[in-house]
Amino acid sequence: MIEKHFSESILKNTLCLKTDRILVAVSGGKDSMALLNLFRESEYAIEVAHFNFKLRGKESDLDEDLVKTYCNKYSIKCHVTTANTADFARENKMSIQMAARELRYSWFEKLLKTENLTHLTTAHHLNDNIETLFLNISKGTGPTGLKGIPVKNQAVIRPLLEVSSDEITSYLIQKGIEWREDISNKKDNYARNRLRNQVIPQLKIINPGLEHTLSVNLKRFRDLSLIFEEKLGIFSEKIVRSGRISLELIGNTEGAALLLEEYLKGFGFNYQDVSTLISTTHSGKKILSNTHKLVLDRDAWILEKIEENESPKLLILEKEGSYELNGQRFHLKISTQKPSIQDLKNPNSVFLDFNKIEYPLQVRIWKKEDKFKPFGMNGKSKLVSDYLMDIKQVHTEKRTQMVLEDQKQILWIVGLRASDETKVNAFTEKFIVVNFEK
Repeated sequence: MIEKHFSESILKNTLCLKTDRILVAVSGGKDSMALLNLFRESEYAIEVAHFNFKLRGKESDLDEDLVKTYCNKYSIKCHVTTANTADFARENKMSIQMAARELRYSWFEKLLKTENLTHLTTAHHLNDNIETLFLNISKGTGPTGLKGIPVKNQAVIRPLLEVSSDEITSYLIQKGIEWREDISNKKDNYARNRLRNQVIPQLKIINPGLEHTLSVNLKRFRDLSLIFEEKLGIFSEKIVRSGRISLELIGNTEGAALLLEEYLKGFGFNYQDVSTLISTTHSGKKILSNTHKLVLDRDAWILEKIEENESPKLLILEKEGSYELNGQRFHLKISTQKPSIQDLKNPNSVFLDFNKIEYPLQVRIWKKEDKFKPFGMNGKSKLVSDYLMDIKQVHTEKRTQMVLEDQKQILWIVGLRASDETKVNAFTEKFIVVNFEK
C-alpha cells in the first residue's frame, strides 16, 4: 500500500519528524495531490505552496482553484503566487522548464524562511526517478548520476520515490480525491516527455515489470555509489596528503580515470581532460580549466589555481589596427558610418557607441565572477557563466571564451553577445567597430 511506502520511507531515511513544519509543493496534479493527502492523513504540521505559472491560460487557474478548495476544506494554510513564466524565460534566455524550476524553487526557499518551515516536500515518484536515470545516462554521467533523484537533499524531502505512478492513481481513486491533468505532459516537446511517452513504453514491452526492475537497480546503483565514494575518499586523501597526482598512483589504481574525473570535476576538468592526463607522459604538459591548471612535472601532475595575472590580456587602444591573442585576431576601427542591419547581425563583429566607452579596452579570458548586461535584456545583469550554460557552449570552447571590456564593464562576449549598456542607436554619431576572426 502507498501509505506503508510513505511512512516507511520517512522512517528509513529519517526525512522528518511529527514536530517538524513541512511545506508541501502542490501543483494540482495527481502526484502532488496524493502527497498532500498522505501528509494530512498522517497528521503532520503542513502548509501548501502552489505556483501558478500562467502557461496554460484558464487551465492554470483551474489548477490553482483545486488546490485552494482542498486546503479550505481541511483548513490548511495555502500560499499561492504567480509569474509570467514565458516572459521570464525569454528575458533570461532559458527554456520554459528551467525558468519554471528557477522561479518555483526560489519562491519555496523564501517561504521556508519567512514562514519558519523546516522542510520542503515534493511529489517525485518512482517513474520520475526512472526517467531521470535514463536522461542522465543518455547525456553522459558518472556514478552520482546513476543514483537518480536523492530522497533527501538538505531541506528537500521526497518520500514517494519508491511509489509508481499507477499506485498513485489507484490511491487517489480509492480516496475519492480530485486531481488535474496537465495535457502538456502528453506532448513530446521535451526530452523527459519523449522518454515517458515513447521510449519507456517500448522497454515495457521487453520487460512488463520494468518499474520493479529499475527500482531494485536504483537501490543497487546507490549502494555502488557508496562503495565508489569510499574508494574516492581513500584516493583523494592520497592526493591531498602528497599535494600531487603521481603517475605511480594513477598506474596502481583500478578505475583511476573514473576516480580522477570525480576528484577533478570540482576544479573544472572533465573526462576528456582526464583521458589526456592519463595518456600523457612528457613533462611540461599543461591541461587548463577556467580556474585551474594541471602541469606534468616529471613523475606527477601538479594541480594549481590559475592566478589572475596568468590570464593573457590584450590592450586595445583607440588607435585603429590589428591585434592577436591566443591565435585569435581582432581588428579595431573607428567609424562615423552607420552599420547596416546585416552588419549588426554579424556575430563576429560588435558596434559600440564611442561616447559610452571608457578606455583602455582589453580582451581576456572570462572569469567565474564576470557579469554583463546582455543586449535586449533591458539592463538586467547576468553571470557570464550562466549565459554560456544557457546557450549550451561546449566545455572546450567555454574554457577559452574571451570577453571585450573597458574600464567599467564587459562590452562583448566575443563572437556571441554584446552588452546592452553600449548599444548603438539612431543618435550614435561615432562608432568603435571590433571584428574578430579565428
